[in-house]
This record gives sequence, C-alpha cells and structure tokens, in this order.
Amino acid sequence: MSSSTTDGDRFEDSAAASPVGVLTAVSELGTAAEQAAIVRLALSSGLLVRCAEPADEAELARALNVPPAVMTDVCSVLVSLGALHRDGTRVRLTQEWAPLANGGVDLTLRRSLDGAAVRQHLLSSAFSNPDTYWKLDDGQRGALADAVTLATTTEFGRNAVMGAIAGVPELQQTLETGARWLELGCGVAGMLLGTAHAFPRVTAVGVDIAPNLLKLAQERAEELGIGDRVTFIHDDATSYTDDEPFDIVFWSQFFFPGDTRKAALANAFERLRPGGMLVCPILPGDQEPAETGSPMAQQAALNVLLFGGWGVPFRTGDALAEEVDAAGFAEIRTYRESLPILMTARRPA
Repeated sequence: MSSSTTDGDRFEDSAAASPVGVLTAVSELGTAAEQAAIVRLALSSGLLVRCAEPADEAELARALNVPPAVMTDVCSVLVSLGALHRDGTRVRLTQEWAPLANGGVDLTLRRSLDGAAVRQHLLSSAFSNPDTYWKLDDGQRGALADAVTLATTTEFGRNAVMGAIAGVPELQQTLETGARWLELGCGVAGMLLGTAHAFPRVTAVGVDIAPNLLKLAQERAEELGIGDRVTFIHDDATSYTDDEPFDIVFWSQFFFPGDTRKAALANAFERLRPGGMLVCPILPGDQEPAETGSPMAQQAALNVLLFGGWGVPFRTGDALAEEVDAAGFAEIRTYRESLPILMTARRPA
C-alpha cells in the first residue's frame, strides 16, 4: 500500500522545504531583542537625550563614564537603527527620533521597554512554573504597571491624558464642572494623576492591593503638587466602601482575574451615584481580532498568554461591553480613537 501523502503534497517546491525562511525570521527576532536592550540602555543612561543636539562621541563617553570605544560601538548600533545620524565623530538624533527629547517622551519609552523586559521574563517561563504577578518583586511589578500607564509627571504624559479625555466629550464635561473620581485597581495611577492635575476641581481616590505601587503614586502626586486632592488607599477593589458616592469610577479591568471581575463591577456600580459614569481602559491589542500576522494580532496573542497566566481573561471591546452590561450598566460606548482606548457606561439614574 502506498502512502497517501507524497513529498510533493508536503512541499510545493524545494524552496518551501528550505530552513532559510524560518532561520531568518528567528534571527530577526533575536536581533530585535538585542536592539531593544541597547535602546533601553541609551534611554536609561540619558545618552539619547544628550544627542538632541550634535554631540561628540568622546565627550559623551566622558560624560557617561564609559570607554570611548564602547561609546562609539553603541552609537554605531543606534545609527544602524536609524536613531542617530553620524557626521564624523559627532552624532545627533535623527528627525524620526527627535521627539523623544521633548516633554518626557524618553521616560515613556524607557518605561515601555522596562515593562517589556519583565514581560519577556514571564513569557519565557510559560511552560515551566511561571511567575505569577505576586511572585514578582516590587521593582518588576512597578515596571509592569508603568508600562501600561501614562507618565503623567511629564508634559508628554499629561498631554496624552488630556487628548484621551478630549476624545470622550461626556467625560470631559463632567470633569470640568468638578467630580469625585474613584479608581479601582489604580496601580501607579497615571490616569488619575493626570486627570486631577488637569482639572483643579477634581478630587480622587485610588484603591489597590499593591502597597509599593500606591507609594509610587503618592510620590508622583506630591511631585505634581496635587497631594491635597488625591488619596490612595490600600484595599481590595471588590470590597472598598466610601460614605459618599462618586461621579466617575475608573476600572483598570485588564489587571483583574476572572474570579474578581463580577464583584469589582458590582462594587463600581454601588460606589457610583445614579447617573454616574464607569470608565474602562482597553489595552492595545485587546480590541476585536485584527488581521492575522498584524502587530495588533501579535500583541493580542501575547496578552492572552501573559495575563491568562494570572487568571485574567482576554476581553475584546465587545466582550467587555457584554460584561459591563450584565453588571447593570447602560449607555455603553467605546471610544477607539482615544489612547488609551476607553469604554464608558452609566449607572442608570
């Protein structure tokens, strides 16, 4: 009896059987990880910001206390990435990368890469005994929180918050007239801090079970000069209570495991005044399924694996809307043009 599958069935031509394609793809992944490590170094050391204006490589080496040859080689990597332009021994940010020297963009990018390094560590152990969120040390948890939070101690971060709020007119109107804001699962409270800074009539409460993140949030509130209008409380978002109702509850839903979500939404409902607004951020990639192979689809697949390891379910915008609707909220809307993407809903009046 002959086999029903021939070599011709397996491969249309010899090129399809060649390992060159997969070797190239995997090599590119490794190169990207190495390049990210150098960019992270260049951001954390301040090298890239120093290159906002033309800078001599030898002077950079002296300023950062590294051997001149190492500085030259690091700059060569950054030139190859298109981050720097070299003219003799002088380097400068390229036009594409120049914005990182303005308004705190560099801090936002560094935090993103710091968070990616922690995520990489977590994902690499997916088949063994993966670290849960609570097995991470304070620094790692802080890096993860910062990676999904706007750096609102910077001009760039504050402008980003204002841009997101401007994209949701009903939210902006409520804030302008003065509002009590509650954030459940606030972490380092980027959105809360940026909102309170932008709207002087807003008072806010942030609730989280990670004390180290609350400490960071409080320090940043003091740095922004709004410590008298914000309060951070170490408590469970599913059971926190307050004597006065809130006008807005911001629920950082992408950090909530499945067995806590119903209780968290019920508590959000109870804490809101009738007619009050629930606001939920949606991570990029956690929208409706994107085209296979697209950056959006790749990010969504990684989020499913990473957060799923902590028991946090993947929620597309539509699935989140169903969850919010089941909790009794009405007037559910998703604003996909804002960054972060925001969903709003109302507690019925």
